[in-house]
Amino acid sequence: MGTEIENWKNLWKEEKSTPLDVNMLITHVNKMERRGKIERMALLITIPMTLALLGILLPVLSNGYYLAAFALIGLGMILILIQVYRSRFDLIHNDAELNNRSYVETLISKLKQSLLTTSKYMWVYTFLLILGLNIGYVDILHHLELSIILRIITHVVLTAVMFFFMYYTIEKRKKKNNTEIVPLIEFLENLK
Repeated sequence: MGTEIENWKNLWKEEKSTPLDVNMLITHVNKMERRGKIERMALLITIPMTLALLGILLPVLSNGYYLAAFALIGLGMILILIQVYRSRFDLIHNDAELNNRSYVETLISKLKQSLLTTSKYMWVYTFLLILGLNIGYVDILHHLELSIILRIITHVVLTAVMFFFMYYTIEKRKKKNNTEIVPLIEFLENLK
C-alpha cells in the first residue's frame, strides 16, 4: 500500500493522477489497526503473565536486587503497554470519515504516536530491561561465587546481547514504519 500511495503522489505531482481508490486506503488503515489490536491483546496477556512468572520464580520480596529488577522490568513493560494503547485508533467504516478534518488529524496524531513508540519508548524500555536484568544478575552471580572479573564479563556480555537484539528489533520495526506509516501520514496530511 505504501508504494501505491507513493506512486499516486508522484502522478498527482505530475498532474496525471487518477482518483485514489479510497476503499483500498480504508482497507489498508483498518488492516493496520487490526494488527495493532492483536499486538495490544498479546501485550495485555503476556505482560501480566511475565510479571507473575518473575514474581513466582524470583524471591522478589526477600531480596532487594530482585525487587529492583522486577520493578524496572515491570515499569518498562507497562510504559510500552500505555504507549501502544495511546496510538490506538478507530476503524474507518466509510469514506465520509476521511472527509472529516478532525478525524484525519486524530488519525495522523495516532500514527505519529505509533512512530514515537518505536523510535523513543522502545529505547526507554530497552534501557529499563537491561538495567533490571543486570541488577537481578548481581545477586545470582554473587551466589555462584564467581570472581569479580567473570561477573563483570557476564554483565557486559548480557548487556551487549540484549542491546544488539533490541537494536535489531527496533530498526526492523522502524523500517516497516517507514514503508507503511510514514507515507500514509504524508498522504493524510495532504488531505487536510
